[in-house]
Amino acid sequence: MATRGNLHTFQDNHAIKEAVISFTVSPQIINPLSYVDLLSEGHPLCGKYHKFEPVKLKEMKIESGLNGQTVESIRDAGFKFIAFKDGKTSKIIQGLPQPRQALLTFNTVDYPGWTQFKEESLTAAKDVARFQQVYQVHAFSLMYIDEFYFDNGNEYNPKELFNLESRNLPRGIEDSDFVDYNFNLRRHHDGRNYFENVSVKVFNEGQKKTIRITENLTFEIQAIPLVDVLEKSDIKNYLDFIHNENKKMLRDILSPQIIQMIQL
Repeated sequence: MATRGNLHTFQDNHAIKEAVISFTVSPQIINPLSYVDLLSEGHPLCGKYHKFEPVKLKEMKIESGLNGQTVESIRDAGFKFIAFKDGKTSKIIQGLPQPRQALLTFNTVDYPGWTQFKEESLTAAKDVARFQQVYQVHAFSLMYIDEFYFDNGNEYNPKELFNLESRNLPRGIEDSDFVDYNFNLRRHHDGRNYFENVSVKVFNEGQKKTIRITENLTFEIQAIPLVDVLEKSDIKNYLDFIHNENKKMLRDILSPQIIQMIQL
């Protein structure tokens, strides 16, 4: 982990705890248990991911009438693939149920760098999309979670961490040892609308002070088959744009010495 006095980051040369590329699709996940076949010998995720888990959805139904009872049911509604590295979770693919749609997410908790993460995620997305070629994309997004820690919360120094002239931080942040700040904006790029959500949190975890910065940028698009979206170079260009916007936001939020520490 990168260290500056009592402050350190999640990884050796960056602060990224998790990165996620997501696609909002319709319809909902069809026959989620069948996706385990992607781990079988000769299938594309074999050897790359090591464990399959169904995602279960609990549903409650209240029967009509004065004596109606609440009936609870649990059904398989999604799927999860997990990859391990050195005995720890490194990558996750999820198909998650939404009220009328589904969310396909490609996560890393062992960030290898932007280009590798992007290419591996898009390759995995193609494998999932080709397995059942029914999904239409309505939106796609990229989320980063960056974390910093002061081992001793009493030594928390916001002036060391934050750029107090930032246009993305609230006034007076340097006077508080607890922060829960969020903002949402609609912006435009290349003729398309996108939505930016930024969250800055400062909180205690035992004796430790944790600073978590989350940014999620989402592009909404007209429904297009997922397999078609993934074959076009545009998706890489848009993801590159979102990645660069994230770095721009961090350079505005963080102090110059922290930018240097994480080699941003």
